[in-house]
Amino acid sequence: MKKTLAFLLCILFLLLAWFSWGWYKDTVVCCAEPEPVVEYGPLIFDCATGAVITNEKWPAKKQEILDAQVAGKKLLLVGPYFTGEDEQAGFDRANKVKALFTELPAEDIEIDARAASDCEITKVKMLHELKYKWVTRNEDIMEHFGTTMVFYKYDSTEEEASESVLAYFQELATFLKDSGDHIKLVGHTDSDGAAEYNEDLGLKRANEYKSHLVSLGVAEDKITVESKGETMPIKPNDSPENKKFNRRVEVHITK
Repeated sequence: MKKTLAFLLCILFLLLAWFSWGWYKDTVVCCAEPEPVVEYGPLIFDCATGAVITNEKWPAKKQEILDAQVAGKKLLLVGPYFTGEDEQAGFDRANKVKALFTELPAEDIEIDARAASDCEITKVKMLHELKYKWVTRNEDIMEHFGTTMVFYKYDSTEEEASESVLAYFQELATFLKDSGDHIKLVGHTDSDGAAEYNEDLGLKRANEYKSHLVSLGVAEDKITVESKGETMPIKPNDSPENKKFNRRVEVHITK
């Protein structure tokens, strides 16, 4: 009797184990969440070599960039340099992307560099942290990705009124009204004259452009102004050509 009971219990245990395995295989093993498939954008950079890697999405993206071209503007490509790299790595990446735009003359493409974070982690971001923008670059205005410099005549507080400067501020006003972003206007001067005079001159220059933007419909509370006077030259004040670069108002988008 005891042997029969033990035998039956053994059979029941085996049956339970068999059914349990079947349930585990059919419900847990078969239906486990699959590993997510990583979707990359049309362009990424090889983190080891810096090489540009494109996929089937790139031709459409490149055409989208080219279609946004504005007459008289240049394409600015801002290459990322990642954690542990120096700025030159960003310029190198921008140059490699520049080579993909064979439709444009080389002189119509400008390059720059910007800091980014970890290379592998940011691969999922659009264009792997490469930024681009159609910009104005001439003797009156130098547009970068996030900052624009508008240059002044000697000892002048009157805003430049060239066609390209007026067009830039019209575009800027439209952008600010659509986006709701804020800007900061910073006035700069060359080193001629007293420091106190130059600080005041820089502020007057910044306020001139604030007034212009307000006249174009930008809310006054979205614009802040300040002056750095002669304290932040971008070139030595040793020639008329260099001094012009220091007589400027910088436009910073501050979100």
